[in-house]
Amino acid sequence: MVDQSSGPQQTVGRYTVVPRTLIFLKRDEHVLLMRGGAHKWFAGRYNGLGGHVEPGEDVYTAALREVQEEAGVRPEALTLRAVVHVVGFDPGVLLFVFCGTLSAEPVAASAEGTLEWVPLERLDHYPLLPDLRWLLPRALDSTVPLLFATFDVGETTITVRTAEGEEAVLSRL
Repeated sequence: MVDQSSGPQQTVGRYTVVPRTLIFLKRDEHVLLMRGGAHKWFAGRYNGLGGHVEPGEDVYTAALREVQEEAGVRPEALTLRAVVHVVGFDPGVLLFVFCGTLSAEPVAASAEGTLEWVPLERLDHYPLLPDLRWLLPRALDSTVPLLFATFDVGETTITVRTAEGEEAVLSRL
């Protein structure tokens, strides 16, 4: 436990991250993705559900809350599949990636964008965020152990490095 008796720890000049969740829900051979609304940073592109972890909230509870807020349902199960440190921004992002199952039909849309069940075999035909083409198959594959990675976001590329030594350079275009 952290001793806070003398006030909050000083973080001036220290690197900080924002904790976020990203959730992929499967049903049969489909994954639930959100096409970002016009006001979103990923407008017109597909992403999983998710968002910020609120103060005092653990990452699992945050993932459940985000699914409820964005899809209006509660998944049957969620499993942590990856922890990704996203650098290239200040503050950085510490992304907790969960996968789960959903049998209920989500609400048709939310303020965040439009939800859609995307066939797994057709993912290449959808305008996914560039890092999802790399991350999604690994996160959904239950035979792959928990993934630890760093995504170094540059102007035109994302360099992916895993704890196991894998490296890939993805185009952001």
